[in-house]
Amino acid sequence: MKPKTYFLCTVVFLASVAADASLSLAFDKAKLDTFLTTNACKYCDLSEADLSGRELRGADLENAKLGSVKLSGADLSALPMEKRTKRTNLESANLRGADLTNANLANAAASGAYLREADLTGADLSGADLSSANLKDANLTDAKLDGAKLDGAKFCGTVMPDGSKNDEGCAP
Repeated sequence: MKPKTYFLCTVVFLASVAADASLSLAFDKAKLDTFLTTNACKYCDLSEADLSGRELRGADLENAKLGSVKLSGADLSALPMEKRTKRTNLESANLRGADLTNANLANAAASGAYLREADLTGADLSGADLSSANLKDANLTDAKLDGAKLDGAKFCGTVMPDGSKNDEGCAP
């Protein structure tokens, strides 16, 4: 093999390794560490992070990028405090394709959240504000929606808690 060919192959190999490494973690580890310390990450990117089973009550994730994040079994319910209750803030957060199976989102503020293709199987959404949320192609099988606000929520291909499909927001 000629030196120039060897060099070119090495450069191509290293570029592909770097590309694979950047694809493996879509989030910034420093942002994740800060979030886990402060419980706040407005407008940050935690896409594809694994937060399964974590205690995240009262977290502030407004406008956060949480695509394909793993929150299975996580507790994102409201946090009772001495004089008030701090609701978990997921307003306008992008949770496309997120795994929220068996997550507790009771009383969470998630108006305008983008939950397209999210798996909310068995999730507790009791009292959650999901007004104007995008729930297209989401799976809500066995989810608890008691007292949830769904005004203006977008449904299309959404699997509802009873297993039926809701296509009321699909374009003709």
